[in-house]
Amino acid sequence: MADAAPAMAPNEAGNTARPGARAMLSLVILSGIVGLNTVDRNMFGLLLPQIQRDVPISDTALGFLMGPAFVIVYSLAGVPIAWLADRTGRRTIIAAGLAFWSVVTMLTGAAQTLIHLLMARMALGVGEASNMAPTSALIGDMFRGRWRVLAMAVFSAGGPLAIMLFYPLIGWIAEHHGWRPTYPLMGAIGLVVAALTLLVVREPRRAVPGKVGQTEDGFVKSAVSILKSKSFLLLCAGGVMISINYSAVLAWLPAFMLRVHGLDAQATGALLGTYKGLLGVAATLAGGVAVTLLMQLDRRWMAWAPMLFAFGMIPAQMLLLLADNPLWWHVGLALETIGMQGITPALFALLITLLEPRVRATGAALYLLIFNLVGQSVGPLAVGMLNDGPFAALGAQAIRYSLLTAPAVIALGAILLFVLSLSMEGGKEEAHR
Repeated sequence: MADAAPAMAPNEAGNTARPGARAMLSLVILSGIVGLNTVDRNMFGLLLPQIQRDVPISDTALGFLMGPAFVIVYSLAGVPIAWLADRTGRRTIIAAGLAFWSVVTMLTGAAQTLIHLLMARMALGVGEASNMAPTSALIGDMFRGRWRVLAMAVFSAGGPLAIMLFYPLIGWIAEHHGWRPTYPLMGAIGLVVAALTLLVVREPRRAVPGKVGQTEDGFVKSAVSILKSKSFLLLCAGGVMISINYSAVLAWLPAFMLRVHGLDAQATGALLGTYKGLLGVAATLAGGVAVTLLMQLDRRWMAWAPMLFAFGMIPAQMLLLLADNPLWWHVGLALETIGMQGITPALFALLITLLEPRVRATGAALYLLIFNLVGQSVGPLAVGMLNDGPFAALGAQAIRYSLLTAPAVIALGAILLFVLSLSMEGGKEEAHR
């Protein structure tokens, strides 16, 4: 792996042909899977107030369930699964993982104790670990050159689109029938999509010559070569800061809306469905198109764009968290959503670009291991501990001041992305990939 911009495999260089119909349909299905991944993982936060009433647990315990309980297993399982995906059929692993976590999602609705919820979150982590790294590698081989960032934008839009479609429904069901029926519903949808994946998605030809199962390096050698890259390590460090911010705000925003502004599950579901969903889709796609165009002028826009979005999120999140006037916190929520969703496609396209084709799934898994194990473990748990600890005397307002630590963290992420851009070669992306 080259430190800044590894040379592209010969059969990939300059390949900018328009993707075929099957590739586009496969992208839609893969985007749907990441949407289910997002909702099944994060609906716990939307349902948190009802779950907390039904299964009495502290904010610290809730932060642990939303963060480390899921993320540690998810991160550790992701690396060997992705290594296997680099050597076998990625499509099959993605479909099998979806089926497994869908069954776990269905069973979560039957949880009665903290231990049940802990087991469910850990099992969900194992299943969802099969998604991001193999799928990112799969899309990296399906789409080349300038199409890759756009494909990553469509893929990244799956999460907010699923939130737009399902959060209002989940909130309505929870408000009228309780939180438990929502889990079997989402699990059943996942099983249908898993079957559809096996029927439609095909394993593309890999970006380097060789058959599935043939690889030059073992896992340890591949991982060591990836971790020697300063650019990869800078991307991981910046990504961790962004992840801490993102996971903390996303996990606790529904509770913030209830405790500070008095919104119930139905109202919060509709609100987040609109902003994180509808606006999130638009921001993700617009960000992907913008970065695709900008990187034709200078490939460093893959680092500059998420850096600028991250800096913009600082005032947006402060407005969201501090404003009492509904107009202003709505503006803050809108700007925060645009910033976060704008970061995503460029960040993943940059990751795939920095990795040699033969180790893309392994490299993506290592990135996600660091990104999630540190970022998504720390974010939700830290807010829960601050709620129960130093800010506990503030009562319902504690969550407001706990979440105000998030903008400071993302500022560090933006600085690290700027440092990363200094190590990248300039020029058009087509000249490199």
